[in-house]
Amino acid sequence: MKIRSVELTNFRKFVGTFRVDCIGDNVNVLVGRNELGKSTLLEAINGAIFEKAKSTAAHVKAFRHLANQTVPEVKLAFDVDGKSWLIHKRFAGQAGKAILSCSDQRLFEDDAAEAELQRLLGFSGGRSGGEPGIWGTLWVQQGQSFGDVELNEQAQRTMQGCLEAQVGLVTGGTRGQKIPKAVRDALDALRGARGPRGRFKDAIDKLSDAKQEVADLEAKRQAVFQFMEDLGRDKHELKQELDGWDEAAHRLELEGERTKRTVAVTRAAEVGSVRSAAKLARERATQARKLVDDRAKAVEELRPLESSLLQLGAQNAAALAAQADAEVAVSKGEAKLADLRIKTTQNAERTRKLERVRNVVRLNAEVAQHQQVIDTSATLELERQQLGEMIGAIATTDEAVTRIEEAVTECAAAEAAMSAVATTVSFAVQDDARDSILVDGKAIAASASCMPIMGKTTVAIARVGTITIEPQIKNRGALLARRDAGAQRMRAALQAAGVESLAEARVAAAQRKEHTRRSNDIGKELARLVPGDKSKKLAPGLDPLKGHLSELRGRLKVDMKNCELAEIPAESALARDIQENLDDGARLEAEIKTAEAELAGPADVLLQAEKKLRHARERIAGLNGTIESKKADLAASRMSGSDEQLVSAAEALEREAAVADTLLIEKEREEGESLEAIDARIKRLEKAASNHHQSVATLSNEVTRLTALIEANEGAGVEEMLLGAEAERDRLTNTIAEFQEEADVLQLLLDTLETAEGEAKTRYLAPVVSRVEPYLKMLLPGSNIVLDENLQIAALQRSGQREDFEVLSGGTKEQLAVLTRLAFAELLLGQGRPATVILDDALAFSDDDRIESMFDVLMRAGENVQIIVLTCRKRLFTRLGASPLEIRAAS
Repeated sequence: MKIRSVELTNFRKFVGTFRVDCIGDNVNVLVGRNELGKSTLLEAINGAIFEKAKSTAAHVKAFRHLANQTVPEVKLAFDVDGKSWLIHKRFAGQAGKAILSCSDQRLFEDDAAEAELQRLLGFSGGRSGGEPGIWGTLWVQQGQSFGDVELNEQAQRTMQGCLEAQVGLVTGGTRGQKIPKAVRDALDALRGARGPRGRFKDAIDKLSDAKQEVADLEAKRQAVFQFMEDLGRDKHELKQELDGWDEAAHRLELEGERTKRTVAVTRAAEVGSVRSAAKLARERATQARKLVDDRAKAVEELRPLESSLLQLGAQNAAALAAQADAEVAVSKGEAKLADLRIKTTQNAERTRKLERVRNVVRLNAEVAQHQQVIDTSATLELERQQLGEMIGAIATTDEAVTRIEEAVTECAAAEAAMSAVATTVSFAVQDDARDSILVDGKAIAASASCMPIMGKTTVAIARVGTITIEPQIKNRGALLARRDAGAQRMRAALQAAGVESLAEARVAAAQRKEHTRRSNDIGKELARLVPGDKSKKLAPGLDPLKGHLSELRGRLKVDMKNCELAEIPAESALARDIQENLDDGARLEAEIKTAEAELAGPADVLLQAEKKLRHARERIAGLNGTIESKKADLAASRMSGSDEQLVSAAEALEREAAVADTLLIEKEREEGESLEAIDARIKRLEKAASNHHQSVATLSNEVTRLTALIEANEGAGVEEMLLGAEAERDRLTNTIAEFQEEADVLQLLLDTLETAEGEAKTRYLAPVVSRVEPYLKMLLPGSNIVLDENLQIAALQRSGQREDFEVLSGGTKEQLAVLTRLAFAELLLGQGRPATVILDDALAFSDDDRIESMFDVLMRAGENVQIIVLTCRKRLFTRLGASPLEIRAAS
């Protein structure tokens, strides 16, 4: 199928009738700005072929105009099998109309037209309409060119039919998979990615259980043998324990030790009584000697204390005299300092008054500044109004210049197109003979000149005759109409802009832009002059500033009245007064510091004198208390006895303690064996008897237990159970070996089938790959494309590395997808199937080098396939070299 023209009437955004004509066999490009209607054009082509005229589907109702909801119509002219066809559909729901006409005078209407259209183009229309089968792949809508070439089920059947027509039935695709699938299912039933499964895994699990059971029974048999060995050993130890023990002799020895203990307890009590008496006598003697020493020490301590008390009395008198002298000096310094502080207070008051006056001066300066801003703003606002009038007087805008430039470009293109097909007549005559040659009644311009001729032209030669030239130009009318339309468009654009030429339009537009820039600058300057002040809650703008200025003037009057000012003083005089006052304040501050420094000496002397006096009084008071306390303690002690009596009592108690110590030594020498040794021996004998009885009981119990275990295991038949478990283990081992052999055979069969399938798949995909590779070599030399059985791009092979499609960049994905679509179209054409490739804003992610290579690919593919490119990138796609198309309003 080759599309020749499209006509839309009231379709979506289009009001009225618009056409795209002269669609060629090879590569065609329609360039237009965004929202021109390029994607709408593709939607109209899709609707004309695949949507039924009587459809009431929501997406068909959306064909109506966006605002006025008029009934849409589409006419599509196309060629199939050497005949020209025209399909005309009016989408009006149940009142819709479809007419299909052929160049051989055949005519089909409504359902017959829909059926014949499906037969011609080889698709099956569904109830829901839409773009079925391979067409959804070849006609790429905006924003969908960079994804993988996804084929739905119907499109896959179409491509498989084309492939099988060339290579025959092979195992590639979705066919020929039954045997590999059956082998794979059988293998999966035995072994998965993580290991054996199903019956194979059950046998392995049972073998593991059987091995465990054999191990358990073997361990049980070994345990019985160990029980027998332990029983013999325990019986022998029990006999030895009973034969080596004399119960009567052990009991007699224990009774003898207990009798010794009773005697030892009596002697220990006597020694303890003597020891207590000796200890008490020694403590009483020690206490008496301590009382003697304490009384002598108290007498000695009183002498230095009384001497220190006399010295502290002298120090107290000296401190009193120093304190009086220091108080006189401090009183004089404080009087001088008080006078200086009064003068400083007066200076500070004058400083505050001068500061208020300075605030008045500042307020007055702020009022003057704001007034200047208001005056400047008024001047700028007047200039801005004048610029607005000048901008309004210039009708030429950048958009108008662009329209004029487009019209001039169109005129130049029309002239170039006419020049390309025009017949060129060259003249070379003598200068004196120029007037004798007339072209359509006009003399030639020069002796040697060339003239392009589009229509019938008469060349008259004086005294010779006339020559009539009639160029046979196929589309002369269209070229002339294009040239006239371009000239009319240029005149309309110049008239709308109010200029005579493109150069004058550019100058006017530049002037308008300069006036606009100056006006914007003035606006920014006005905003800068009155930006507002958040700290003063002053909003931006001139009016808030004027209100603020009125408030400042009112405050100025009040402040002048409070400061008793008849006029604003000069800043220099005010500054001089402030400086003089500051100098006085600094001088007074220095004098205060000097006075404070002079006062610091006497004050420190007074402080030290007071500290010394206070310290002396505290020491005297403390010493008096200590002396009185010690005298009182000494007097109280002597009331109980004189010093001589206290010494005599201490000596008598010391003699009594010596007699008690001698008696204790004699008693300890007669004591004999200690009670602790006898107790240890008794404890040892009792523990030995207990250990003997416990050992006999333990060995007797163990002999009984082992005898019962041996009898129980012999009765359970451990040997017979072990032989049965070993037989089951051997059977499962053989079964697992058989399963392993079966899995290995299935794996070998599957590997063989997959190898054959890979070879067949390569042959199956060869027709598509062979058509993609020439284009791929132009785009990415040294690369190969990898397709899967569903004809989707799986990877790109280059530089010995395989790169999955999903990890490629967006631009490379888009380019590979376009190449694959071109290969599909060529494959369809090779089988006599209609195929036209439409790309809406494709190649959006290609860099400068790649886009040039893709242009070469499209031009080469256009030799076999009709390609229609819709794009908004005018400058870039002028390098494609394709036949230009345009959407024009129908006359």
